[in-house]
Amino acid sequence: MKAILVIIIVVLLLLLALVVGSRNAELISVNYLIAQTEMRVSTFMVWSMLAGFILGMSTILTKYLALRVKVSLLSRKLNKLAKNENP
Repeated sequence: MKAILVIIIVVLLLLLALVVGSRNAELISVNYLIAQTEMRVSTFMVWSMLAGFILGMSTILTKYLALRVKVSLLSRKLNKLAKNENP
């Protein structure tokens, strides 16, 4: 049930992105630190969202891995204390 709901939400978001992208075909000038380029608004939106997604996922993954290491260390410490308590 949860998987079906996720699939429906993803399909709706893709349809929304398709509609928004088709309505934004104007060219804009994008200035980088060392370069400048012209691209469509929809293309710029896709690249910006992709960069945000990658940055967000890397942040979440970093925090998740740090918490997993902390849980592992605390589990070892708990097991060691339990072992010393029951000889």
